[in-house]
Amino acid sequence: MRLNLIQFLANSSLMMSGIFMPVFAKSLGASYFEVGLISAFFAAASFFSSFVFGKAADINRLRPIILAGLAVSAVSFFMQIFAYNAASLAMIRAMVGFSVGVYPAALIVSVYYEKESIGKFSSFGSLGWMVGYLVAGFIGDIEHLFILSSLFFTIAFFVAFGLTDVQKPSISVSYFSLAAFRKNFDVYISMFLRHMGAVAVWVILPLYMASLGASNFWIGIIYAINPSIQFLLMRRLDNFRNEWLIKWGIITSGLAFISYSLAQNFYSIIPGMILIAFGWAFLYVGANQLVVGRSIEKASSAGILNSSISAADIAGSILGGLIMEYFGFRQTMVFAVACAILSLSVFIWMNRPSREVSI
Repeated sequence: MRLNLIQFLANSSLMMSGIFMPVFAKSLGASYFEVGLISAFFAAASFFSSFVFGKAADINRLRPIILAGLAVSAVSFFMQIFAYNAASLAMIRAMVGFSVGVYPAALIVSVYYEKESIGKFSSFGSLGWMVGYLVAGFIGDIEHLFILSSLFFTIAFFVAFGLTDVQKPSISVSYFSLAAFRKNFDVYISMFLRHMGAVAVWVILPLYMASLGASNFWIGIIYAINPSIQFLLMRRLDNFRNEWLIKWGIITSGLAFISYSLAQNFYSIIPGMILIAFGWAFLYVGANQLVVGRSIEKASSAGILNSSISAADIAGSILGGLIMEYFGFRQTMVFAVACAILSLSVFIWMNRPSREVSI
């Protein structure tokens, strides 16, 4: 229960702090391209820390890594209230990105070695997203949300004090070993391609919804639809074949992006939110179960998956900002659809079902 509560609190903080970030960046004078760059700074720092601390979690004890990650997150999320222009926001968001890359691999591997359900654990992340979106929609004031997100991480830190060290095999592995990367390359590249398109959408979606007439309240409410459905779905995916989950996660994501491109008002975003809930639930649970089950370096595999997501955040943020700057909202959605098609094609071509092992 402590691991689930930490997952819930951390993801609530992440979403309530991040949902209005494009709007906040614009209020500080950022261009659409700079909005994308700010998101890219966050992702680049997360990419680095996810890789490093995924390796560290295979080599070292898990509890100290979780505690350190939650502590630095509490501090960095609070620091966001001091942003005063686009440049300062970019630097602080990089600090935030680094901090949120420290603990996830250690958490998910703790769940694995405790023989708990990865799907159910992941569902508490989605529940956190839902609460974070709803709280953001009701509060609205971004600086108040920064303080509240820091408080949630502080609570998670104290909850983590009650964790016991998980017994796990001692693994002797170099920080520079690429064995886990090579073993799961089909999953990492497919996740990267799909998520790159998704992030290009997410980085401008609040602005898109605002252009369609949505207030901050309605942006928060509509965003909450996605994780509320994910919470229900993820708890029931453990027995599905992981390759099947990944393929259908990509397909339903592509359908969601098509739906967004056809929206005529902000209510029209809702069907896409339902589709994307199925897409991410399938893809995230399937990918995590597959890479952890395949590999001896389990934390490294989970960390590299997070790094793949962060790398997609970098590319998607920059490309989303550029496409929005020079073409428009709907063209950004078309780019995301193309990424989903490419992701599915690559996964079908590269994946070898015989490589999966039971977890």
